[in-house]
Amino acid sequence: MRARSSRVLKLLAFTAIASIGAAGGAFAQPAATLHNIPQSLIFEHEQTLAELSRLSQKPGEVGVAARSAEALFKRHIAREREYILPPLALLPDIADGKVAQEDVAWALAMTDRVRADREAIYLEHTEVTERMNALHIAGIRAHDRETTEFAKAAAADSLNDLEILEPTVIMIGDYLRSKLPAKP
Repeated sequence: MRARSSRVLKLLAFTAIASIGAAGGAFAQPAATLHNIPQSLIFEHEQTLAELSRLSQKPGEVGVAARSAEALFKRHIAREREYILPPLALLPDIADGKVAQEDVAWALAMTDRVRADREAIYLEHTEVTERMNALHIAGIRAHDRETTEFAKAAAADSLNDLEILEPTVIMIGDYLRSKLPAKP
């Protein structure tokens, strides 16, 4: 699934940008959140939800498992969009050494919340993985290769969040805090 030709990847990237730009994204930023979330993550969420929605229409065990996973995934995305993903938008600025001072306060509030909620986030990812495993098993039983491949990829994405995204958010907070002036 991840090994695609560069032509397909370019088309996918163009489609993602076009669909996010044209529609504002199915998960457009809430008005209260003025901090951008990386578009690649918004697109990934939209694709996962679209596939879960499609699979939820299937009869039998696959449909039941997909509906269960879809409900949980929607709650999970809401948490990520609220405070986990926005600090990631600062990565290009951090890499360039140009973080705006006005970004520090909101980002630190979010990164501190990620640190404080690590256990709850871990448990939520565990539940997402369990639901994707159930969908995978339902796909095997239904001889539905498309479902099994999707479920494996979605479980891997959840693991990626635990192993890379959330620790990166915490590191962003640590970096920003290290750049604050020392308190007398």
